[in-house]
Amino acid sequence: MPSNFKIIHDSIHGSIRIEEPLTSILETPEMQRLSNVRQLGLNYLVFPGANHTRFEHCLGVSHLSGEIGRILNLSEREIKMLRIAGLIHDIGHPPFSHTLERLIKMKIGLDHVQIGSKIIKNEIKISEKFNEKSIGEIIQENGLDMDEIISLFMNKTNEEIFGKKEKRKYLSKIINGDLDADQLDYLLRDSHYTGVAYGIIDIQRILNTITIFDDDIVFYDKGIESLESVMVARALMYSSVYFHKTARIAELMLSRAIENMENLNFYDILSMNDSELISMLLQSEGYAKDIGTRIKFRQLFKKVAIFENIPDNFDPKNLKKLEKELAYESDAPEGYVLIDFPIEELSINEPRMNYLDVKILKNGKKYYLKNESSIVKALRSRKPIDYSLMIVAEKSYLENVKKVLKRIF
Repeated sequence: MPSNFKIIHDSIHGSIRIEEPLTSILETPEMQRLSNVRQLGLNYLVFPGANHTRFEHCLGVSHLSGEIGRILNLSEREIKMLRIAGLIHDIGHPPFSHTLERLIKMKIGLDHVQIGSKIIKNEIKISEKFNEKSIGEIIQENGLDMDEIISLFMNKTNEEIFGKKEKRKYLSKIINGDLDADQLDYLLRDSHYTGVAYGIIDIQRILNTITIFDDDIVFYDKGIESLESVMVARALMYSSVYFHKTARIAELMLSRAIENMENLNFYDILSMNDSELISMLLQSEGYAKDIGTRIKFRQLFKKVAIFENIPDNFDPKNLKKLEKELAYESDAPEGYVLIDFPIEELSINEPRMNYLDVKILKNGKKYYLKNESSIVKALRSRKPIDYSLMIVAEKSYLENVKKVLKRIF
């Protein structure tokens, strides 16, 4: 048993024991940056307590991954791999987490998981000032394979990465699966800090019913009720917290401000935390500075119209063009009438939502939860977001935009 360890006190999981190589990874600039990146982006403007960070969440995922590994009687090497993968799985998140992900992917062609992979491999550098070892070097010096650990949070099997016969699909499913350590932690953590009770789940019951069957992660049927509660919690948290309309307005404003900045190297953003990004806006000029000031003092745009279903004559490909037309016809400056099309955002930020289906073990056979639970079947027909389109504008242009919208839609 290693004697060199640390105890970190977490608000959700209590005392978490950290040993090497986790302690060295935690001290890297790449991990420390996450301690100033909010887990829920700009949701703190709606839920004042939502100031928890990606750093906390990564610690929680690391801890839960290790707990699941122990419950499943995995080897110490596998548990160590899981704990490392859980700790670094979100290391590629830009400032304000998912807020800028769509924009950054559009500009550099990478999502946060792909960015994280390149950070670990030292292909994207977060800090040139400190000459410490990269995360990948720390992993390899501890006798582990960097690519194998990356494969766990990229949801790729050993066979896909190395061409080996031993798949061990269950390992990646613990980090990035139908019901994984990532989801369990963010539901508990986000519920706790927002004060929204929808995310409260019976995590001990869930962990006590998890097992491996046919190289996959499944849950014994005796835990169906606790699995149903997770599905309900996830659905309600998406509509009530993750895609809260006021938070979405703030995120839309921030994204447009960054997008409209001239001569901006989007790779530079990857090394920033939340406060540095806002400072960059406040130190700029024009639209970017105005939006930065509005976010700083919570002077947000207001809802003009919300559409439950996408209007027949709306084309997502012409979204920016329509924004400009609405602004022009409403006598508003460009950038002060914005359109939120959240479905596209969801497909980038949480692609798993479209195919997640927990597997249960019943009488020695594997079944899908949706076929065994009427609650889950009903949830799968429910939209994760309660609107399809939202038009927002600076408050002094609201009435003008409403008149124009009546003519267009």
